[in-house]
Amino acid sequence: MRIGLISVAPPYRGGIALNSAILCERLQEHHEVLCINYSRQYPDILFPGRTQYLTTDPIVNIDSERWVDSVNPHSWWQTASRIAEHNLDLVIYRFWNPFFAPALGTIAARLRSISPNTSHISLCDNIIPHETHWFDIPLIRYFLPRMDGHIVLAPSVRDDLLKLVPLAPYSYVRHPLSNVFPKPMETEKARTALGLTARHIILYFGNVRHYKGLDILIRATKHLQDSMTDFQVIALGECYGDKSKYTDIIQELGVGEVFTWREEYVPDDELRAYFSAADVVALPYRSATQSGVVPLAYHFNKPVVVTRVGGLAEMVSVGKTGFLVEPEHPQELADCLAENLIANTFPAMSTGVQDFKELFSWDNLIEEILNLARK
Repeated sequence: MRIGLISVAPPYRGGIALNSAILCERLQEHHEVLCINYSRQYPDILFPGRTQYLTTDPIVNIDSERWVDSVNPHSWWQTASRIAEHNLDLVIYRFWNPFFAPALGTIAARLRSISPNTSHISLCDNIIPHETHWFDIPLIRYFLPRMDGHIVLAPSVRDDLLKLVPLAPYSYVRHPLSNVFPKPMETEKARTALGLTARHIILYFGNVRHYKGLDILIRATKHLQDSMTDFQVIALGECYGDKSKYTDIIQELGVGEVFTWREEYVPDDELRAYFSAADVVALPYRSATQSGVVPLAYHFNKPVVVTRVGGLAEMVSVGKTGFLVEPEHPQELADCLAENLIANTFPAMSTGVQDFKELFSWDNLIEEILNLARK
């Protein structure tokens, strides 16, 4: 099959870019694949981080055509014409933010008129964003009806899809593992490499935005100090917003000695040591659809403690791969972490994680994409 994938990909950074590069590689094992990347993902003025680009070599490097300028309509028409020249059977549109809906919707509409035999499928990480604006729904409704079918990566994304397009053909697939990372290190070797001496290590990973609840974890850290000692919380992630919102809480609560925040984008090749060193990965999200961090934790055989929001509950086998807590409850999060750290529960859960992560398969995703395309 001749397949096109329109998505952010390296040299852009981030989980979706990496995930799309892996998908492209896996599809290329049996199909002819054209990866269509962005020449401009976001205008600099709209990007909240320091840079949109990788500062090290990509962990997965693919060839891509950087045709799509997110804010230049001429590039959208030109991209559709270029895609039509390849006579593709299927185009997959990676969708995670309404900002890209005008570009993707226009490409699809134009391509339908000049390449009528091409099928169109969206691959949706999110549909309705966590941080909403009044124009989100009109933009989403511009894009979604132009698709023949949809792959959704969380039950909550499926629900959002069916609210907006009630009869939409779709398939639900769990977010695949980022299995391109190296195998885990031994925990003690990882801690020695990072200079960590605490008995218990709790890890938070990901860009810091309000909905991801880093402030909740900081407050939970204060409660942890009341119930246990000899622990360290490590947060890895660049702040997309006002950093002082979090540093002020750290100072106010006096948890600076046990709470370390590396406030920057941590390259993929450095993640192995941090995940290997951790006892558990904590994700205190206020809202979520799914999370690429949970499969990443599972890749390193680490259990998770996550909030019961969106599709996160579907990603956890309670008592085997992690635990669920209510959102906005620092005390409950602290109690769950303390109880299982003191009882040494988390290291013993690695076997359950290894068994459960077979559900997060690239083969499942590719099979559902192809099945939907055939329909």
